[in-house]
Amino acid sequence: MRFPETRPLTRALSRDTASLLHDLQPLLDFSGVLLAAYLGMLLYASFVPGAALAGVLADGTRAALAAAALAPFILCDRAIVAGAGRRDVAALLRCYATRFVLFAGVVACIGLASRALGNLPRPWLALWLVATLGITTLSRLMLAAALHLLERNGLLTETIAVVGSGPLAEGMVNELRRARGAHIRILGVFDDAVPAAGAVPAGTIDNLLELGQTQPIDWILLALPQDDAPRVAGVVHRLKALAVPVGVCPLAAGTPHAGADADTAVSAIVPRWIGTLLNLPLAALRAAWSRRASLECRLDRYDLARFTPVAARFGQRRFGYVVTPNADHLIRLHHDAAFRAHYADASYVLLDSRFLSHLLRLTRGIALPVCTGSDLTARLLSTVVQPDDRLVVIGGSDASAARLARRYGLRRLAHHNPPMGFVHDPVALEACLQFIEAHSPFRFCLLGVGAPQQELLAQRLKQRGIARGLAMCVGASVDYLTGSERRAPEWMQRAGMEWLFRLLRSPQRMGWRYLVRGPQLFALLLRTRFELREPAAPRPRRAAPARRTRPASPRPVARAGTHACRLGDSPAP
Repeated sequence: MRFPETRPLTRALSRDTASLLHDLQPLLDFSGVLLAAYLGMLLYASFVPGAALAGVLADGTRAALAAAALAPFILCDRAIVAGAGRRDVAALLRCYATRFVLFAGVVACIGLASRALGNLPRPWLALWLVATLGITTLSRLMLAAALHLLERNGLLTETIAVVGSGPLAEGMVNELRRARGAHIRILGVFDDAVPAAGAVPAGTIDNLLELGQTQPIDWILLALPQDDAPRVAGVVHRLKALAVPVGVCPLAAGTPHAGADADTAVSAIVPRWIGTLLNLPLAALRAAWSRRASLECRLDRYDLARFTPVAARFGQRRFGYVVTPNADHLIRLHHDAAFRAHYADASYVLLDSRFLSHLLRLTRGIALPVCTGSDLTARLLSTVVQPDDRLVVIGGSDASAARLARRYGLRRLAHHNPPMGFVHDPVALEACLQFIEAHSPFRFCLLGVGAPQQELLAQRLKQRGIARGLAMCVGASVDYLTGSERRAPEWMQRAGMEWLFRLLRSPQRMGWRYLVRGPQLFALLLRTRFELREPAAPRPRRAAPARRTRPASPRPVARAGTHACRLGDSPAP
């Protein structure tokens, strides 16, 4: 089976980024005209000593504000995006030169008609005009360079996978390449059936699901007959595991979109940035009130008191693992398909963040139970684990493992500390897996190597099917218990402010996580739907059925010429 070439795991930016960069032009032009007026005054004061700057400052400021208000309507053009993609600087400059001449003519006509420019010195007007041309041209060249850099690095290229086969899929691929050109990357055509003619699949839908775990996909397009509704619904249901937008191909590939010419004509008359500004409030309202969720997060309805007995009776005849999502994990779930797969295979998903629980209670009225990994580890070691129970600890130093064994009297503790980045080293990863399996069955296996390494390790153990026992992804819980790291005071834990304690103690290490990456959680929560899974009711032990006893039947009286027998007796020979 031949698959298309792969690329580095870099999440492509949205193609809307190009449009957003174009929408910066009005702001840059408005600021550029005012900055040019200021620079013109400085140059005029240096070239003409003793000039009366008071009048120039008053009248020039009014003229500059009027011209700056006109600049976004006249100077902005959509050719910069196309010119940057082709790296055609000459065409870009020719287009802008025409618009700037139009801008200068409109300003001159309005100024002369209103006599607003009559009291301004001609040298200042010339300096202002030249500075405006230089600043606005430089801003466009820098914007074009930024777009070209993003395009060259592949960050503005959409990766598209086509599901289907035959002439319909082949027509879709040809139309995409004709219309979008270098702006798209066709990952391949995937289908479970091999057609008699047309595009031959590069793999099955299962192969597409595997590829989606290792590289980003922006769109999945279905090239399936629309009259086969059950098949389309089944394929869409299978593709939900990737959390990628799915589109359905029209019956006739390449049919032009109705109203495209009218839309282009409107864009030529009304600058696009005006529509963007008008749509911002509506977009904010749609995002705030929309109930559609792009991620479904399933949590088990367990707090610490309710899950402790569940973990205690899990046993050593099977393998399962526990994940403890916090705010950072929720961000990962939105961006990382492989991380979602780790969570999908987990036996138990326990909320680890009191901050997230408080936030959802305030914003949505959702009451989520919290069972933090650190509290769970401490409870199990102090109340469930016996000295002779086998315990495996992955991560942390040998000294921490020794302190843990002494504190809880553990006589069968096995510890392994894999090297940094071991999940990217097949030899180190295999050594870690074999160490855990060699000490199986175990009562508990504490995986404390951080996300997403510990979740990947737990999923690999489940897929190999050798280990037996309950593994728990508990992060730095062992370091807290042994005193290697200090945990936040209890009042900060209850208030959901443990993140602030970590930030204050390690600002350099935690600053990016909590101040740069963390705030996107508030936007992602709008696209997250939480589902609480009820605990499975314990099976009642079936009572042994009462043993039936057959009532004794009276022994029949033998008659002449017959043999009398009871059930089980043998007749006389």
